[in-house]
Amino acid sequence: MRFAPLEEHGPLTSTELGALRSLNAAVLTSRYEFESAGAVWDRLESRGDVADVHEAATTFPFYGEAIHEIARSAAAYERRVALTAWRYTAAAVVLGVAVLQRVAEAKPPLLATTVEELCQEPTLGRLHEALSVPVADLVPVLDHDLADHRTRKAEQWGQVRDRVDYAIDLVLEIAEDEEAAHPRIKDEAAGCLLTEHCPPHTDPVYHSVLEPLFQLAEDVPFDISRVIKNS
Repeated sequence: MRFAPLEEHGPLTSTELGALRSLNAAVLTSRYEFESAGAVWDRLESRGDVADVHEAATTFPFYGEAIHEIARSAAAYERRVALTAWRYTAAAVVLGVAVLQRVAEAKPPLLATTVEELCQEPTLGRLHEALSVPVADLVPVLDHDLADHRTRKAEQWGQVRDRVDYAIDLVLEIAEDEEAAHPRIKDEAAGCLLTEHCPPHTDPVYHSVLEPLFQLAEDVPFDISRVIKNS
């Protein structure tokens, strides 16, 4: 993952630029660790299958016990890394969209307090709102872009938005299964933080959303750069 060539003395404030860069670095690290943790889990799962076959004819199950014990720890680590990655990636997208929109519409710089607030993990509803911003219409199309560049970009953002909407539904389903007092309706689920509503004994709420969100987090700074260069 790269970071866009945004200048220190460009139209972005030092606060906006510093926050974008810091979140980008956080996303980069957590993404690589998430991918590494997934590779470890895949390797252990394969070895577990081999161990099950190997020990079917033996009274000494130590190999399988060791593999499965390590696999449980690896799975827990993978989820912890994924939740960390989610926190920073979702924030990077929300902040990036806010900066992109204000630059494209020639609005005043974001207040430092606003930037700090946007750097925190957004609620699922806040992320959904950011993904609903017509980013494809804000970013100028260059001569070398394919004819359907804007359409494909709009579809990409729309697909991730739909997946976040599904994640909101999952948070509500988990609460119902757990007989939790909150959330009970979808609007309440939209006000939740994903990292606080992804119990370890359930399927990951971030499944199918996190990886495409990584791509958007990488793209937004370049979209900001394109808007600046064409303003």
